[in-house]
Amino acid sequence: MDIFKERLKDLRIEHGYKQEEIAKKLNVTTSAYGYYEQGRNEPSLETLYKIAQFYQVSVDYLLGIINTPNHPVYYSFSEDVTLTESEWLAVKEMKKSSFLEEIGQQPNFNVNRLNRYWKFIKEEHNNNNNGT
Repeated sequence: MDIFKERLKDLRIEHGYKQEEIAKKLNVTTSAYGYYEQGRNEPSLETLYKIAQFYQVSVDYLLGIINTPNHPVYYSFSEDVTLTESEWLAVKEMKKSSFLEEIGQQPNFNVNRLNRYWKFIKEEHNNNNNGT
């Protein structure tokens, strides 16, 4: 489980802890914790859970099943409309102004226009970044 030992060490360093500090919080010996980071031993399920809780990441992330610290959050509004958390935040921001209400007055027409504008903006951005 190379990914586990790498992520465990990376999280500890990223949060500025020493092995001794983490071992104490997990109620294991420093050498036991060191063995986890070296890949010489694997934690119990209870300890794995404690590690995930301590760093506020999912067990799936620690084990390399997913590559983001936590599972994405989805908001489902109907069978055909599901938004990620970031998409939902964008909608909430648009709702704060009259922007979303104005788009809703002629949704097909306005969304089509927005798509064309957005493509233009992205192309301009790419052109400016490529020096053209």
